[in-house]
Amino acid sequence: MTWRCKHGDLAVIINETPQCRGNIGLIVQVRGPLEHIGILDLYGWRIKPIHNKKVLVQMHKNADAEFQTIYWKYPRSIPDAWLLPIRPTDDDLDISDAEELLKSINLKDYIQ
Repeated sequence: MTWRCKHGDLAVIINETPQCRGNIGLIVQVRGPLEHIGILDLYGWRIKPIHNKKVLVQMHKNADAEFQTIYWKYPRSIPDAWLLPIRPTDDDLDISDAEELLKSINLKDYIQ
């Protein structure tokens, strides 16, 4: 299977569980190896937001989401398909593409 992200990437969250939709558009660091996410019965990457801010986390299938600060010691995992890696090419060593993506996400009211 081919993965979109790889260990060490920066990525944008592009999908979430219904209770954690407020995390869409958040830029995170990605670390491997992939691990099992029990609530989704999928494998995903360990992530941590690049900014030290609380994010919505749903720990169990029927539990409410809560705001938590994420650390590498206690990371959160998210499926690969829910992440869009940010990798500048040699010709484009700025973050304008990521900024444009975030603007379009904001315009569609995905981020509250």
